[in-house]
Order: sequence, then structure tokens, then C-alpha cells
Amino acid sequence: MFDKRMDEFAMECKALDDSMDFSYLNLAPSISFSNTGRRGEPKYFSISLTQLISVFEDINAHFDEFEPNQHYVEGTWRDLFSHYLTNEIVNALSTVQTLPLFSVINKVNHIVNGIEEPFILKTMALSPVRISNVVSYLKTQLPSNEEYLKSISNFTGISENKIYYGAPGTGKSHRIEQRVNNNNSVRTVFHTDTQNSDFVGCLKPSMSERGIEYSFRPGPFCLALKKASLDSSKSIYLVIEEINRATAAAVFGETFQLLDRADNGRSQYSIDITDPDMQTYLEEHAPNVLKGGRLFIPANLSFLATMNSSDQAVMPMDSAFKRRWQFEYVSLESVEYPQGDFTISDPTGDLIVSWESLSKTINMLLSEQEHIPEDRLLGPWFVSTNELANPIEALAGKIVMYLWEDVLRHGGRDTIFNTDVYPTLYKLVNGIKSNENIFSDTFISELKSLLDAEVGE
Repeated sequence: MFDKRMDEFAMECKALDDSMDFSYLNLAPSISFSNTGRRGEPKYFSISLTQLISVFEDINAHFDEFEPNQHYVEGTWRDLFSHYLTNEIVNALSTVQTLPLFSVINKVNHIVNGIEEPFILKTMALSPVRISNVVSYLKTQLPSNEEYLKSISNFTGISENKIYYGAPGTGKSHRIEQRVNNNNSVRTVFHTDTQNSDFVGCLKPSMSERGIEYSFRPGPFCLALKKASLDSSKSIYLVIEEINRATAAAVFGETFQLLDRADNGRSQYSIDITDPDMQTYLEEHAPNVLKGGRLFIPANLSFLATMNSSDQAVMPMDSAFKRRWQFEYVSLESVEYPQGDFTISDPTGDLIVSWESLSKTINMLLSEQEHIPEDRLLGPWFVSTNELANPIEALAGKIVMYLWEDVLRHGGRDTIFNTDVYPTLYKLVNGIKSNENIFSDTFISELKSLLDAEVGE
């Protein structure tokens, strides 16, 4: 009986003379193969060993139909595959990639049975005995369930779904940036128009030499699954900025059921994939996130997100969705601020004020006098070091705009600004650009007290 290892067997199939590739993927395990590429770059496909076994069993079950057609005729074999292949995914593949699939079957049959005649691409020497030999061999190469589960559970890191939330500029994205890099993460930003098809992926048109073609374009969710599948021992992160700007539960759709984690970090539950194009994509690019055709999130894939609860454009999250996440509050307190100074006019002399002192004074007045909640105050990183290089623009175009239009929109502007002289945002901005003192007496008094305290320290 043929008894070589699967990788050695695949190398022998690859060496057979035709223009289509053949290789072994040990994750599913699967066979990867290509078409001829006669119309451009070759396209690659995959078929799992389980699916390949079912193909040979289907041929054997209907051998009387296949036996007279062992010389390849495209229309004939397309019809044979369409009528008799029971695996829906392989059946669909066979209708558009008939010759590549025929080639895979032919190579496997040729090598397993040690056929001495030269390999001929379009002639397949089948018999019930040879088919039985192939099925027996392929079954010996299937891993046991115990071995399979062990192979996909070798992750020893932390699996989590975490949302960092807090005031704008507190460094929520910075917290995530310290944990991830381009090699171990996939990033996306939610917005009001984000849909499930954007997040997961969907069938989209593209232009080719033959005209318009449709193919599955993976969204960040499928891209993250693919990246996590490449190395099950490595932590991979799907980063979602502004998760509450979209209706998050609707964007996740049925996949949010996967966010429940078992003790080993994997999804506690798995789901059926209703999109056959998505299933085909995952079978080819991320086969070890599927078990029995059902999808789960592997232990090495974590979800990190940011949420600004003060944003007026936010969408509420339902309790079922929130229950599947950990929330970490990022407070206004920080030991580090971006560096930059503001010049504020005052009758006693111009005040040179750091961004740290300016923001702390504003936050104190907003909190103590206007009772503004903390998540609407100014975080340390509300402005960046680059923005502070032009302090007038930072003050007029960002800080004042946010305070006037968002935080103090419904009252309390006179706590921070001199609204008697600058009753509109237009006049306020012009005052800043003319180097005038646009702040209230209360604000200037509190700012001087803070500066005096800093000097005393």
C-alpha cells in the first residue's frame, strides 16, 4: 500500500508535467492548486482532504458514468462533476475550474497507484481498485480530532475583547498602539454607514481582460482571521477605532455570537457560514478557523476597540453586545503631555502657558462650575505636538471650536470666554488671531493661580 507522508506525496504530484501548480497545506489539511494562468496570472484554489475523499467516493459510487469518459472533454466532465459531486463547495468550484480539479484527481490517482505509464494531463486511468487505494491512503493522512484540536490550541497568550473608552484625547488609540504593529494587526474605523458586508466581506465586481468579474473581497474581520490562521501561536489583533460610531451589533451581525470566549480563549460557540463565497475564502486562506464547516474565532485573535462616549454621533450598544466585551476607562490623568506653549494676552503682561496648564485650567472650570462630565473634558492628547507647533491654529481651529460648539453649546460659555466682547465664534476666532485676550476674568484668575502654584513647586 502507498504509505508516503502527505508532504512527500504532494511533491511528487507537483513534479508531474503540466502547467498547473500542486502543493500541500498542512493547516486544514488541504491541497492547494492553480489553473493554467493562460489568461493572466494563475489563480489558486484549495480542496481539503475530506473534500477530496468525497470526490473519489462520489466517482466510485457512479463509476459506470465516469469509466467511459476517462479522456478529458471539458463539457462532459463539467456535467459529470455537476451531477455527481455531493460536496456543494467542490461542486461549485468544478463548474468554473473543471480542468484544474480534473488535474488534481488525476495526479493523486497516478501517484498513489504508482502508475508506470507517463502521466498525461487529460487522460485518467481510473478503476474501482485504484479509487479504493486513493481513499484508503487519504484517510490515513487525516489527523485525529484530538491532534487537530491540539494543533489549533497551542496559543499561550491572552485572548480578549476590550474597549478603551474615555474623553477625547486621553490616549485610547495610543494604548492600543503600544500593543500592536503592522505585522500583528488589522485595523478599521467604524462610521455611521459601516455595514456587515464592509466588516466581514462580500462579493464585489472587478475588471479583467475578460470584462467584469465577481470575487469575494474580504473585510477586516476575514483578513484578521486569515492573519491569525497563519501562525496559531502568535497574538493577532483586530483593532476597531470609534466602535460606537456604527451600530456595532448590526455590523458584527451573526459573528458577534463568536465573541463569547471559552476557557482556552477560543469562541465558546461556533456558527454556520451563510455566505458560500466567504466559506470558500476561509477554506482557502484560513482553514483552521473552521471545524465541521462551522466558524469560530481562534484563541490567538483578540479584538481591541476605542470608544468616545462624549461623541454626539454615537450609536447605543445593546446589553447583549456589551456583555461580550471588557471595558477599560482611560482617564484624564497623565504623566505626559505633548509639548507646546500658548501666549495669552493680559494687562499685567503676556502669559506663556503650556498646553498642560491651559487644559487643566479649562477642565477644572468646566467640571467644578459647569458640572461637565469627565468624558467631555480635554484629554492630554486632545492636540498633538505637531499641532502645538502652531499654537494659534491649534487654539482657534480645534480647542476653542470644540469647547464652543460641543461642550458649551447649551450654556456656560462665559465661564471660559469673554462673551461680552466675543459673543460669537467668528469674533472669538478673530480675537485669537489678533492676539487679543478672549478668555474670561474667571479663567485668567484660575490660570494665574495654577501657574503660581507650579512656580512654588
